[in-house]
Amino acid sequence: MDTALQLKIESGHGKTFSANEVAERLGKSVLVKELTSDFPEKPLALVWRLICLSEIHSSKVMEYTQRLISRVYEKLSTPFGFSLSGDEKMFLPCYNAMIVSALCRLGRANDPQVKSALEWIHEFQPMQRGIEVKLPKFSFDRYGGCFKQTPCYIGLAKSVIALHYYQRTTHDQTYNEKLQAGIDYMLEHRLFKRLSKDEPINKHITDISFPETYHLNVVELIRFAGSAGLLQDDRTKDLVDHLKKRRLKNGNWRISFRYKADGYTVFDKERTHGEWVTDIISGALDT
Repeated sequence: MDTALQLKIESGHGKTFSANEVAERLGKSVLVKELTSDFPEKPLALVWRLICLSEIHSSKVMEYTQRLISRVYEKLSTPFGFSLSGDEKMFLPCYNAMIVSALCRLGRANDPQVKSALEWIHEFQPMQRGIEVKLPKFSFDRYGGCFKQTPCYIGLAKSVIALHYYQRTTHDQTYNEKLQAGIDYMLEHRLFKRLSKDEPINKHITDISFPETYHLNVVELIRFAGSAGLLQDDRTKDLVDHLKKRRLKNGNWRISFRYKADGYTVFDKERTHGEWVTDIISGALDT
């Protein structure tokens, strides 16, 4: 098992580590070495590397991580949130939300750049159907459209998750009404299903994959549901049952999709057993 995952698991069980012990675990991690072997410059690569590092326990203490955050702020931060182009042309709600979630995990939830991104979600992200969003300088139709009669479920769900991470990290209730509206919408969908048919919203939503990508998947959803205390709601049962059916005979899970992109690293290398996804899914189901 990679020492970064050992650190995460043992910390989750209440064990405390000195700064030197954390540095030693991170220094021995093969995964951390891979994630810090180069420094990305392209916008998408910055996003993926930030997301990956945000999943490494205590990675915020590393100079590399802080330098990466500074570069993300320099290249992607705008007064209205995070954009791949640094302006309205390449602003996408899903990426804005993913960056917010990553920065919350990295202890930067109160940064003004994060607050601007949260304010965009609060003001403009629909959490129900039938709300028209008109922002002339934004090009939401670039990738098929984020806001039509029915808002893109990926952008909505990732925005809800970002609001949850912010609230959990800061205990600030400012966005609670918006967050609850989004949770209600997701629960109507049983987190991953269409309203009109008893089938997944899209083909990638049932992937077991980690870290997250622009494809929303069941690993993200079960972790969110567990963290937000939703697993007692009957409308999460379908997702729980789906994951239990996919559990291997040895009690673990394995990844079913390997995303490839500059700056992105798949954490679970073995095809037969996914240690990271097993830790996340089992941890959520045990909450």
